[in-house]
Amino acid sequence: MSDIGALALVKYEYTDKSGWKVRPGLITSEYLNDYQVTFITKEVDKYKDENTSIIIDNNDLAAGRLKRKSIVRTHKTFWIEKRQCKRVGTLKTEVTDKILRLNEKYFVHTYYEFAHKQSPFIPGKSPINYAGRVYDEKEIQAAVEASLDFWLTEGRFTRQFQTELAAIIGVEHALMVNSGSSANLLAVSALTSHLLGDRRLKPGDEVITVAAGFPTTLNPIIQNGLVP
Repeated sequence: MSDIGALALVKYEYTDKSGWKVRPGLITSEYLNDYQVTFITKEVDKYKDENTSIIIDNNDLAAGRLKRKSIVRTHKTFWIEKRQCKRVGTLKTEVTDKILRLNEKYFVHTYYEFAHKQSPFIPGKSPINYAGRVYDEKEIQAAVEASLDFWLTEGRFTRQFQTELAAIIGVEHALMVNSGSSANLLAVSALTSHLLGDRRLKPGDEVITVAAGFPTTLNPIIQNGLVP
């Protein structure tokens, strides 16, 4: 049985080795004979505005009891031997999940700053790409969140994007597709709909294109019986 999400009293030695101190913590990972422990403190007002902290009280516990409302500071962790921890309670599964995901966001932010953040633009030296991915840590976080859900196809982030995009461009609905090629196919096919009446494109109609176009720009025209 995993101890992840367990509340523990942790005994650790002062740095000057003059004695021992016991303080509360939350077990957020384990490896062999060690636990990763996340700091818990009663100083809620002092740390409540940290975006890496979560306030907990007895309503968040599946077992055990807190003396007072506390705050979990997910970015403050340390590893310690299991024998120095005494389990005294357990958070509810959904609360532990929220804390672990918040910790993941902090890690993604750190990794993005290290590995993906763009260098400052220097006129005359920095290259300007004509195409390519445009993203920041939010896209990476969303990808990791979806992976944690193990929902690797259209899901809650797609629905959120569709709703917000529709609101921004002022339409009733927006539908996300897997590529620009698919978008072209749907767009041209929609223009052949009987709902458009006499304005719809009919087989044999000519569609003006550039002299040398991308294949998936021309394919939807041909697939719908139109003439590029």
